[in-house]
Formats: sequence, structure tokens, C-alpha cells
Amino acid sequence: MGTRMVTKRAAAGLLAAAAVVAVAAAGSPASSAPGAKIAFSSNRDGDTDIYVMNPDGSGVRRLTQALKYDGFPAWSPNRRRIAFYSQRSSGGDCWVMNADGSNQRNLTRNPAHDGCGSWSPNGTQLVFDSNRDGAGDIYVMNADGSHVKRLTETTASEGSAAWSPDGRSIAFVSDRDGRPQIYVMNSDGSDQRRLTEASADDSEPKWSPNGRAILFMRDAKGTRDIYVMNADGSGVRNLTPDRAWEADPAWSPDGRKIAFTGGRDQKAGEIYVMNVDGRGVRRLTRNKAGDSGPGWAS
Repeated sequence: MGTRMVTKRAAAGLLAAAAVVAVAAAGSPASSAPGAKIAFSSNRDGDTDIYVMNPDGSGVRRLTQALKYDGFPAWSPNRRRIAFYSQRSSGGDCWVMNADGSNQRNLTRNPAHDGCGSWSPNGTQLVFDSNRDGAGDIYVMNADGSHVKRLTETTASEGSAAWSPDGRSIAFVSDRDGRPQIYVMNSDGSDQRRLTEASADDSEPKWSPNGRAILFMRDAKGTRDIYVMNADGSGVRNLTPDRAWEADPAWSPDGRKIAFTGGRDQKAGEIYVMNVDGRGVRRLTRNKAGDSGPGWAS
């Protein structure tokens, strides 16, 4: 009797997982386009800088050479620019550069902390987090740094903003109800609602290319894993149920692969890639330093 119940539950779990996987990949554009790249941050040369590599881990090239931390790279939709967070200035700011590392410039220029989230689907705006008005809130600005607008106004800490592929919604993290959870709102800041309700810390939401699923990182009592759920918060599933830590999930352009940072081979962290169902994990970087924060461009 007990074995049958476990079997039925396992089967139900597999069916639910398969449904989320199918939803994530369905209708996504063909990927593996010539010139596809993964940007990431690494301290392999001393300071933490932005690097770029091919999806198989080859062709690693350094893009920034600042004496301060550069990380969290985010490709523009047309692959011509990369936004990133940098601590070159007081408090930290959102910067942007060309895809080859040239023309690096500070977009936010504010003494407060300004993070760097993601691009709007048409590449004309960036969503980011900042504590310029006291608490950490979500803001949006034009791609040149102009016309900054505040989207959330709470006393909570909010960040990790990610624009949906259709431009209508923004997923973000907030601890307004206690611990960090995933929320979503319209792109103008209206209709803010909670997606996850876990007894753990949820962060780093990433929309699938077709907008039907969201990846995120869950920290349950110090164990960090990559999870996936439907865009409405249903069908939550752990993709990396192992003893190592995993973070920084990023979809491939076709929604069939996921790049992430993991500590399964060394504590400092390496970049890995896996199938959208969590299988077929493959290591991309092999470096004694810490590699993290992959961002995939088609």
C-alpha cells in the first residue's frame, strides 16, 4: 500500500514536472544561432570582471578590466550591448557597454546603491533596483539612463527585477510579507501580486523565452537550488535536488537549456548548463577562481 502511494505520488510529480518543462519550451524561438554567447563574471584575473564565452565553454574572453567588482551581465535584446552592475563608483551603479567591451558608461550616477536588472523586450528601457529613496525599490529608466520612474513604494527590500518577454509584466523579489519571495506586477507598477509562498527564501526570477515559466533560486536553510514554476506560480519543481549549491539560473534562447552557477565541483563556483528538466548537467568553466552570474544571448 505504501509503495503504491509513493509510486503514484512520484508519477504525479513527474507528470507535473513534464508539464512545466513542456510549457517552458513550447513556442520558443529556435536557438543555437551562430554567434550565441554566454556572459558571466569571474575573479580569475584578480578583480571580478565580466567575461564572455561560447555556449560550450570555449572562447573565453575578458570584457572589463576595472579595479572594482563588475557582475550580473544582462544582454540587450539585439545582442549589441550588455548592462551590468559595477562598484567602480560609490554605492554601486548600473553600467552598460557594447558587446565587445567598448564604450563602458555609467547609467545611474547616483550616490545610493543602484542595481542592474534586465532590458525591456524592445531594448529601450532597463528595470533596476535602488535605495535612492530610502528602502530598496524597483525603478525603470530609458536605456540611456534618462527618465527614471519608481515602480514600487514600500518599506521592504525589493530587487532582482526581470522583464517578461511580452513586455507586459515584471517579476521581482520582495520581503514585504516577511521573507524574500517572488512577486509580479504590470510593467507600469500596477497589480503587484505574490507568486511564491514558501518557508524559504526565493530570489533571482528569470522568465522563459516564451513567457510561460519562471526560473528562480530557493534557499532553504542554507541549501540553494534552482526551481522552475509556471508563470502564475503553479507547478513549482526543484531542478537541482542535490547536496551542492546552485544559483544564478539563465535560460537559453530556445528555452531548452539552463545555465547556472554551482558549487558541485568547487566551493568558489563554476558555470554549468543543464537540460530544462534538470538532467544532462555539464560543466562549462574549469577555473580555481569563482565564476558566476551567467547571462545567455542568442
